[in-house]
Amino acid sequence: MQIYGISEGEMTPAELFEDFHSRMGLRNKISNALVAISLYEAKSESRNLARYVADGLSISEECVSILDDITQNYLSYRYQGYTSKVLLDILTNRLLQDPDKRKLETYKKGFLAAKEIFEAMRVEGELDREKGRMVEQIMKEIDKEIESTYASEENLYHGSFVPR
Repeated sequence: MQIYGISEGEMTPAELFEDFHSRMGLRNKISNALVAISLYEAKSESRNLARYVADGLSISEECVSILDDITQNYLSYRYQGYTSKVLLDILTNRLLQDPDKRKLETYKKGFLAAKEIFEAMRVEGELDREKGRMVEQIMKEIDKEIESTYASEENLYHGSFVPR
């Protein structure tokens, strides 16, 4: 297994921690986006709603940009941050194959809809319930993909801090 081109034997506990921390940050933004949709639909007055909407809009815009770049020129595409690494790993089975075009198009469509949903929330507009359900489904699918794609590193990370 390779992480950022480094074999797991070469990974230090600090590098494992950084990778794990970045992954948790990404999954947190996805979780916040899901919470934003639920709170907004419930007409909640939570003081955290604005932050959750901002996270949802941020992750949506970032993913749309990354997925567009991958679509336009996969062969010369290079990582542009942790989110791009994760999306590319998910779409290419950790760089073992060309991007899964079905997933790529599904994710692009989902994140474009998410961008619209979170922009509407930001200006306190009406939500399209069908788009909202699609966005929830895509966000949950991406979160599950992240979890399953990096399961071996999760174990590696947890094992590196266990006293021997």
